[in-house]
Amino acid sequence: MASEQPEERDAAEPRETPWSRMRRDVAIVLWPSFLAAAVMTMFFFAVFDPVEIGEGTALAALVANHNAGYALGFFFFWAFTTLSSALSLYLARTESQLAGREGGGSRP
Repeated sequence: MASEQPEERDAAEPRETPWSRMRRDVAIVLWPSFLAAAVMTMFFFAVFDPVEIGEGTALAALVANHNAGYALGFFFFWAFTTLSSALSLYLARTESQLAGREGGGSRP
């Protein structure tokens, strides 16, 4: 029993992540935006046909088949949800930095 205690303690201690802050930030931004873009793509293309959307526009050659339209739509949604996630992360980081400068650190 005495030999089991150190193993249990080691397993209970939080492990340091080998990722740098920049890599974590990229993962924090890209993964939720990827999932949101996937859901948005499913809902959007359940209603609209990408080939019909592209008819008569400069995108007609790009969305000549459905798969190309779905891919283009997905990357469009992913770009905008990535911008949204990045802005949220930026605002959260700058707000905590401003709170630290004011000396209070905690909000009411």
